[in-house]
Amino acid sequence: MAYKITVKQGNLLREKADFIVNTSNTRLFLGCGVSLAFKRHCGHKLQNEMDEVIKSMKTDLIQGDIVLTSAQKATNFKYALHIAIMNYNQGIRGNQKNPTIEIVSKSLFNIEKYLLLYAQKSKTVKVAIPLIGCGTGGLDKKKVINLYREFFSRSIEIDCEVVVYGYSIEDYNQIIKVLKNRN
Repeated sequence: MAYKITVKQGNLLREKADFIVNTSNTRLFLGCGVSLAFKRHCGHKLQNEMDEVIKSMKTDLIQGDIVLTSAQKATNFKYALHIAIMNYNQGIRGNQKNPTIEIVSKSLFNIEKYLLLYAQKSKTVKVAIPLIGCGTGGLDKKKVINLYREFFSRSIEIDCEVVVYGYSIEDYNQIIKVLKNRN
């Protein structure tokens, strides 16, 4: 069976889902963009939880890694999947901080691992996802949407709905245009 794709426009943090994806950074700092929206929606204790994860790690996160946290005070989703998209590790400068399309691909496979694990205890899984790497990361939206089309056209052994969010109406229209050609 294939992923079921829904496209919506607006704030993904309003979606009722099992997981909502946060495009974060290798330091898990909720500072701007989608990450800041997570901090506002879930409360400051989310940052505390993420700080504890970083402290407990024996190594730095690398781009494409994912950290699972609770939703803290948010009631419309169960878990947050924080993707290390921007590289804020020590010694990284300039464009080296930005993601690549390969990092987005790696992120999608890592998201899928969590979805498969969750599906072992639930019949269905729902995840809301923004255009990874297209905000602060500066990736070309059309390339990311084409990657989504390719990735989510694959067969998967679970019943999974993916809600792809375009923040602006222009993003939404571009996502619809590309994903409607899904085979």
